[in-house]
Amino acid sequence: MADRITSLIDLPLDILVLIFPYLDANSFLSLCSTCKALQQSSIRLDSSFWSQVTQCTFRVPNQPVVQADGERWQKMYRRLLTQSRVFTWGNNTHLCLGHTPEGHDAHMAPQMRRRWTYRDFHVSFPTEMERTRELGIIADMQCGGWSTTLLTSKGCLYTVGVLDGLHVARDHSTDGPRPLQYPPSFPQVNERYEPSVAIRQFSSGRSHILGLSDSGKIWSWYAAYQPSLQVKFLHVDVNETSSSSGTSQSTTEQRRSTGRVRQVIAGWSKSSAYIYGTGIILWTPVKRNDGEGEVDTVLVMESVVPKTAYQRQRNSSRGFKEDEALGEEVGSVVNYIVLEHFVVFVTDIGKVFTAKMTWDGDDGSIPEILELRVLRNDAGTTSDVQGSFRSFAVFKGGEVITAHQDYLEECWERRYNDLDQNEITGLKWIPALQHNNVISVAFGDYHFHALHSTGRITSYGTEPQGCGALGLGGDGDPEGRIRGIRYVGFSRDGKLLPHTYTHGRQVWFEPEKKQWIRFMTSGGKDPEEAKERLRMTVTDANVQGEISEWFEQEGKDWDKYPDFKDADEDGLGAYFALSVSAAGWHSGALVLVNESLAAKVTDRFKYIWAERSFPRLRLADGTEMPGQVPFSEWRFGRPDWQLDVDV
Repeated sequence: MADRITSLIDLPLDILVLIFPYLDANSFLSLCSTCKALQQSSIRLDSSFWSQVTQCTFRVPNQPVVQADGERWQKMYRRLLTQSRVFTWGNNTHLCLGHTPEGHDAHMAPQMRRRWTYRDFHVSFPTEMERTRELGIIADMQCGGWSTTLLTSKGCLYTVGVLDGLHVARDHSTDGPRPLQYPPSFPQVNERYEPSVAIRQFSSGRSHILGLSDSGKIWSWYAAYQPSLQVKFLHVDVNETSSSSGTSQSTTEQRRSTGRVRQVIAGWSKSSAYIYGTGIILWTPVKRNDGEGEVDTVLVMESVVPKTAYQRQRNSSRGFKEDEALGEEVGSVVNYIVLEHFVVFVTDIGKVFTAKMTWDGDDGSIPEILELRVLRNDAGTTSDVQGSFRSFAVFKGGEVITAHQDYLEECWERRYNDLDQNEITGLKWIPALQHNNVISVAFGDYHFHALHSTGRITSYGTEPQGCGALGLGGDGDPEGRIRGIRYVGFSRDGKLLPHTYTHGRQVWFEPEKKQWIRFMTSGGKDPEEAKERLRMTVTDANVQGEISEWFEQEGKDWDKYPDFKDADEDGLGAYFALSVSAAGWHSGALVLVNESLAAKVTDRFKYIWAERSFPRLRLADGTEMPGQVPFSEWRFGRPDWQLDVDV
């Protein structure tokens, strides 16, 4: 009897997925097109393949909450080839947004430049950063205290602004993004591919940047005009390799070997890395001393966060009992953040831990960790933690819980007499963030943004001096007011009203929406008829809050009309945000822009509001706004506002 020939499709799915990592995207799609059996979504949209190939090809950072969303990763892969754009907004001091104010001449002596007002350095509506399209595909962006830094798909870093705004030796904010430099003995940006300087992952702190290269080197920058320093450790050996990043399973396993660096995080005032076999380590950011111009490597004293070294191994035999005990007690670190005084990390068993950093000069001590028991996730869903400076967010089971560093301080002070932490206050559940597809949260000093898996960004908090950090508009105040910002005090700080926290306030990228809001805040087609309603939005915060929600609803889904379907094949819309970042008083986003669809939206809506009146509402308390025009209807219904939100 002849031997039976087994077809590839007869193999079980768990075997097939072991083959996929060895294919590039084109080969994988060709394989899937060979038969109907391979067209099923569990194969064609395999999340492990598409997340890995997208991250390796474009150096896009991982997003744990949507790690299993294969369709999202596939769409990102297709559109990143041509559609990634960089938008920034907020305070533009040191030109950290990459926008040059009118009249600015980089080559003119500072004392001869005209005096700019604060408004010259404020950008309240997302604006594309100048001269970024010539850099190629932008894979990641991050804001620092006075800077914004970009990572390209080739592993090159570019920055605008200054890294340390407290110690600016000279004005280096000149002609657009400039490449970060390496010591003279290493290739510079775009000279040639070299694993030692091609950055795989990076992190912006308040005043320094860390980069992890393809070979596993850690680089640190403290000034945009100075070459980086390679960081090595006194007691921990880093295992480097000369091979480039790849998509094979063997490469993935190699990266998990002892001594390999998984990621770097630049905190408020500390540097950190996760190293396999060691765990989370921290050190004081490095700088050259005077007269050390030729130094390219620095040896630092590191501090290790206890119990963070455990890694759960796949398909391995049972390990040592102490390792198994650590896996049950703590688990394997999934992600971590470095705040002003605390490290916070989440593990694969749904636990959240914190550790207080005690530092005396360059000598640090982190003797113990503490579980934040109230934040434990027992649902079996992916947990994550994100944050910076003094604020952070924990993701568990669709909830997004925000808190201030003061909460960690109180938990730490009471760690021996209040193990359950049930009496400690400070955790916040903002309604707009709960079970609303939030995949990341980015914090500035006083404001923060949420990125939703739908590609939307929503804003929360306060923009100091009305600097535009919320990204909701506000030029001349009325545009921001109509979005729900209340400008208060002598400094005109812009604080979002309680109404905005029920469903959030979306950051808009469509320029026609800016024109629409400006037209409406001028009174619409009949300013005299709308005069009293406009006055009410200025004097009555409740009226302002309801009006802002009406505009929020009217501004949704302008790119979802049926006749736009042909231009929106993947359903991501005209503007789909891949990531959002914030620091200090400014923010930025990496956005996929479908220019064909965006043009159709512009053509349809450019003048459609020219005959519209400023809205007239029946308010929640029964009051009818004055006027002669018909009452305006709620597009998605008047919300049941939760106005007791403490942010």
